[in-house]
Amino acid sequence: MEPPPPDEGGEMMFVKVMTDEQIEILRKQISVYAAICEQLVDLHKSMTDLAAGGGVGGGLSNHHHHHHLYCDASSGGAHKISGRQRWNPTPKQLQILEQMFDQGIGTPSKQKIKEITLELCQHGQISETNVYNWFQNRRARSKRKQQQVGVMNKDESDVESQNQA
Repeated sequence: MEPPPPDEGGEMMFVKVMTDEQIEILRKQISVYAAICEQLVDLHKSMTDLAAGGGVGGGLSNHHHHHHLYCDASSGGAHKISGRQRWNPTPKQLQILEQMFDQGIGTPSKQKIKEITLELCQHGQISETNVYNWFQNRRARSKRKQQQVGVMNKDESDVESQNQA
């Protein structure tokens, strides 16, 4: 593409293709992108350190806020959960989740979900979304079960009152 022709004064004419607002939005997006890139570099370094160290303890605690990207630290992220693959909790993960649910905490806060995910990560792949969805589904199952028990009790009492009549 050729540069624009000079104006009458011999200077180049430039046409503005973005508004000041668009330029500012683009600047912010670039800044966010740069921050994400830095975090990914840090994450990659910590995962490389973990793989070299062979253990789960070391670098994970410094970067636990990224655990939803690499959940199975012992595999170095090689078996990352793909977009459509279903999560299958390990028996140990299920045991821990059930114990927490039985404590009656309901659906945990975002921070608590991060902590739970970090703990469960030591027993297999898991993401924060998996933890959140598990609690939501478990609560729904529990409510359904209570409603079924309530309906059964009502049916039994109806049968008893008919027998007494």
